[in-house]
Amino acid sequence: MEEGREANQKKTMKRILLIINCIMLAIGVCGGPLISRLYFIHGGNRVWLSSFLQAAGFPIILLPLFIIRRRQMTNSVDNSKVKVFAIKLPLFLFSAIIGIIIALDSYLYSYGVARLSVIPREANHFGLGKTTYYVVLVVSAIIWQMSFLGAIGVIFCASSLFTGVFTSLLVPVTEILAIIFYKEKFKAEKGVSLVLSIWGFVSYFYGEYKQAKKMMSNQVPTNELPQNHSISNP
Repeated sequence: MEEGREANQKKTMKRILLIINCIMLAIGVCGGPLISRLYFIHGGNRVWLSSFLQAAGFPIILLPLFIIRRRQMTNSVDNSKVKVFAIKLPLFLFSAIIGIIIALDSYLYSYGVARLSVIPREANHFGLGKTTYYVVLVVSAIIWQMSFLGAIGVIFCASSLFTGVFTSLLVPVTEILAIIFYKEKFKAEKGVSLVLSIWGFVSYFYGEYKQAKKMMSNQVPTNELPQNHSISNP
């Protein structure tokens, strides 16, 4: 009885986490391109800066990772067996190399911009004002990190296939939001994209439903165990 209750609690918690990560993924996938487009519409012209902001907000992810790891260490019965870093050494080394390359790339970008006189000038000539210019940059970095974090969470709680299907569904949603906020025209290509995305999303859930139904029909109920009938000799 206790095991069944615990299993139901874990299942409910996993669903809650899936919903939260789907919301984060939706905000990132839809909001990222929209905020980037806002930057270019109102006078921004630096493609490298928009690309750099997609990775610049990575420290935001460190806080939830630290909280989760701290909770795992607190709830562990034997703290001596809990490692501070659960990542394996080869993966850690490759991640560190990639991080160094990204940091070097960002430094070169920053150095190049420091030699130019377009940074402050772009902020001063931004269509929505100088303050809004920096707000757009910060929000852009945050939203892109929400997209990455949400994608990882959906993969963990569901599957990579569901993440891909859900992301493809959000692509036409982003186009519809662009029509609403930026007054863009709804062209035939966007209509076809919307129909195909919804079709793929519904097909995925229909396939999951058919597979789950097939698995349930193949399972033998535990309360219907096979009975051995013995025939007594007269």
